[in-house]
Amino acid sequence: MKQSTASTAQVPVGKPVHFLHPLTVIIIGVSAWVAALSISWPLLHAAIIALGWLAGITGSRSLAVPATSIALSIPAGLSMLLVHAPHGEHQIAPLLTSDGLVTAGELALRFCALMTAPLAAMANVHIPDLLKALQHLGLHHSVVYVLGASLQLLPQASALISEVATANRLAGRKVTLTTVIPHMIIPVITRLLTRGADRGIALQGMGYDAPGRRTVLYPVRAHRWEILLRLIFPAAAIGLVVLAWI
Repeated sequence: MKQSTASTAQVPVGKPVHFLHPLTVIIIGVSAWVAALSISWPLLHAAIIALGWLAGITGSRSLAVPATSIALSIPAGLSMLLVHAPHGEHQIAPLLTSDGLVTAGELALRFCALMTAPLAAMANVHIPDLLKALQHLGLHHSVVYVLGASLQLLPQASALISEVATANRLAGRKVTLTTVIPHMIIPVITRLLTRGADRGIALQGMGYDAPGRRTVLYPVRAHRWEILLRLIFPAAAIGLVVLAWI
């Protein structure tokens, strides 16, 4: 039976979808980060968080961006609470002031916005497309490879940790404080080094260290209207910063 074209165009559930060019996404994320860093408007920070969480959920099809930003912001928020809450002018309890609580809350919100902006941007960037775009801009291929390997190190390490943990569980080995180094850390590091060596052999076979300029067979295309986005968001961030500082 002939399969319809509509069914082949459907995106599998849970698969990340990236609509924008990776450089466009990074420019938007950097603009939001600069605005959050330079402007002390709680409403702006809340808007960046809300839009960033929405973009992160849409791009990754998961709650990873909100969960990670909250997890990173809780320790910072507690430290800001300890620093600012006792040192306000309007005391409401021992070692607790109302204006100190407001200051701590605003700083915690700002920190969360600073974490959300890059996380949401990376959730909407396909790493291979980003590397191709950077190489297409003229960045040296060795720098592109190092950048790609660095960006993929944490996901690969996380997957290896899961594999080693599963192997230990199947073998009936319990990982404790005294056995975590030989049963978890050393196997993960060994696998990472082995995979790195295997990639080095493959790269050498493909002429990675050969002289000459590399070309991109299928460059990542950007829509024409994305050029406007690359201008509008930095201009808006700069305009808000100037407005806040006037």
